[in-house]
Amino acid sequence: MKSILFVLLLSILSFNQAFAQEAEQVVLNVIYKTVHVNDTNHRDRPLVEDMLLMLGQTSSKYIRAANKPRPEPVNTGGGPTVVAVGRPMAVVNGPGITEIELYQYPGAKKLDVTASLGMQRYLMEGKLPQIDWKVKDETRQIDAYTCQKATGYYAGRNYTAWFTSELPFQCGPWKFSGLPGLILEVEDDKKEVQFLVKEIYKDSLGTDLGYGRKKPIKVSEAAFAKAKEAFYENPVASMQAQLPPGSPTVKLAYRDGSGTSGTGEEAAQLIEKNKKEAKLRNNNPIELKKR
Repeated sequence: MKSILFVLLLSILSFNQAFAQEAEQVVLNVIYKTVHVNDTNHRDRPLVEDMLLMLGQTSSKYIRAANKPRPEPVNTGGGPTVVAVGRPMAVVNGPGITEIELYQYPGAKKLDVTASLGMQRYLMEGKLPQIDWKVKDETRQIDAYTCQKATGYYAGRNYTAWFTSELPFQCGPWKFSGLPGLILEVEDDKKEVQFLVKEIYKDSLGTDLGYGRKKPIKVSEAAFAKAKEAFYENPVASMQAQLPPGSPTVKLAYRDGSGTSGTGEEAAQLIEKNKKEAKLRNNNPIELKKR
């Protein structure tokens, strides 16, 4: 009960801690294929996921490509738009589904991270990693762009990046930035972590780089870790506490990047199975060392 009250308290504080965020318009979208060998005992089964980098003139937002903004449905029949409302779901994500969103502000050397637990989003403000890139003379063609090589070290890994000055953005995938052009490809020297460009296209939806309609709660990393632990201890009760009194009973759901999903008792079994396997499976994090 104490952990559930902790999550509820953070939700209540959102009203007092909401703040304005002036967001740039998206001018370019880049989809990357991300590959992460998270289990060195099964290198043939890496986590693979498409991620979307949304670029403004001076900032960026990095999210799951599956979560990319979509056009609002247009009502052409002249009548009211009907939205089906079902039973609320407490969704627990398994491996292969990135839960966080990253916001880069290179000019301010700032990196913001947002993540959701149930219906509530949280914001953790931090510093953008300052990688000491060594720019090389070597070039290669990636898609239609001439790219230049750069090498750098971050969080226990030696990386090689390929950037293009033809797209003059200082941002890149994940936490990478600081080169005189958009990073189209980056991988570590063991090829355990890779970000490979798949598609580049202009934004046609008038999307901005804000946090969305509902402002996230600003918390420390330690406070979020505690809230996350409480949520995963009892997802249904934690989410029920976020809802108004009299709301329908929350139902448990599970999904992972392989397409496995379930609800109710099946979800509970999948979550328990994932917990038991997690320590063995996640033996090779992207960040081997803290900054």
